[in-house]
Amino acid sequence: TVAAGGGSLLHFDGRRYRVGPDSAGAEPGPACYRRGGPLTVTDANVMLCRVQPAHCPAGFGPDGDQPLDADAVRERFAALADEIGRATGQRPTEADVAAGFLEIAVLNMANAVKKISVQRGHDITRYALTGFGGAGGQHVCAVADALG
Repeated sequence: TVAAGGGSLLHFDGRRYRVGPDSAGAEPGPACYRRGGPLTVTDANVMLCRVQPAHCPAGFGPDGDQPLDADAVRERFAALADEIGRATGQRPTEADVAAGFLEIAVLNMANAVKKISVQRGHDITRYALTGFGGAGGQHVCAVADALG
């Protein structure tokens, strides 16, 4: 079992993107949960419209009765893109930032699969890769592609 869960935090350290290993957990949760949480893998999926608030139950916010907050996600990714632009001299789009973080999350998961299988001598082409968890289906094909 390997994961870069939906609550894994997104970091920019001035030079590179990092995902996790720390997590927002369920409380406060991702920024889109309306409880003041940080940007996470879930937020990157919201930014890229892979998670659409209109298709999720209204169970967020302090009283658990509001939809996911896509506006807050866009604002937070815009601020992060500005920070990246200041640090690198080239401002990426918000969508490019979100996609870059998801790529890192996928590579983290693929590297974990390699560590627990390939490095132990297992031929992963002879096994099935199964995705599970809240966002498993969103990432499993990209992980399989990263593993070749």
